[in-house]
Amino acid sequence: MLQYQLGMPPNNHKKSFNPFAECHEARLTIWQCPPFLFLVLGVVTIISMIATYLLSSSYVEEPQVAALIVTGVAVLFIIVGNLVISGFHRVAEANHMKEEFISLVSHQLRSPLSIFKWTLEALRTDIQKETNLLSSGAENYFHTLRDTNENMIKMVNTLLEVNRIDAQSLLLKKEKFSLAEISEKTVETFRRYADSSNIKFISDIPPSLPYVLGDRDRLSVVIENLIDNAVRYTKTSGNIIIKISLENNWLKWSIEDRGVGIPSGQQKYIFNKFFRAGNSWSGQAKGSGLGLYLARAVIEASGGKIGFQSEENKGSVFWFTLPASG
Repeated sequence: MLQYQLGMPPNNHKKSFNPFAECHEARLTIWQCPPFLFLVLGVVTIISMIATYLLSSSYVEEPQVAALIVTGVAVLFIIVGNLVISGFHRVAEANHMKEEFISLVSHQLRSPLSIFKWTLEALRTDIQKETNLLSSGAENYFHTLRDTNENMIKMVNTLLEVNRIDAQSLLLKKEKFSLAEISEKTVETFRRYADSSNIKFISDIPPSLPYVLGDRDRLSVVIENLIDNAVRYTKTSGNIIIKISLENNWLKWSIEDRGVGIPSGQQKYIFNKFFRAGNSWSGQAKGSGLGLYLARAVIEASGGKIGFQSEENKGSVFWFTLPASG
């Protein structure tokens, strides 16, 4: 039963030996696929046997000794090769199972979380209709539940997106939209959160910028992740500057903060999956370490580039570019 749920064939299902099809199904390159490596190993073993025989026959007079050397080399190649291929095969199977499991669990979580969200809103509306006014305590409870639910939904969606990236199945829509517009809307969603920490947003966005061509929803998530990081890693107060500029038919979006910054020795890992800088644990900032990994995948798939400059205890500037679309 579990095999069917995870999208795996049952044990008694026989398939013809097709290394290229198996590699494609496992989402591996040809040089990572165990069946293909097995064929390569066979060819290498045969060549090694012939080369060993020719070399040994030149230096060894007894043919039995030459044959023994050839056999020993062939056996050694086969043993080592099979161990390596077996390891590749197990890693490939485990990776495929992981992707299927994350996809299954994430999809199963989305429905109850969505139901909880709408049920909570309906309950709040009914109570407000009956009493005409919610107490401040009740309002705070609803607000906390709503925020917690939204965070869980975002986490599930992020896991699904990361799983698509790992499976090389991330598909982006192509539509024209205003980068300035989605930036301003995203800033508004964070304004109350920023105000509570005495953080102010400063926008440097000129009017009449050209549109960009890309996936509006996913690029909105990228901007949301970058703004969220800037707010979370700004200690207590300060300004966060969001800037959009047009440079040689490219739109460059950037966000600058005066937060904790990133230690120089850890900056090369910043776009890795699940990575969080060591100094982030000392504060109250929480996160999955997936936001920047997802951001880089989306930006690069959209034809742009992403990068940053940072200095510990002085702040960071994260930026990305996208081609303008008129």
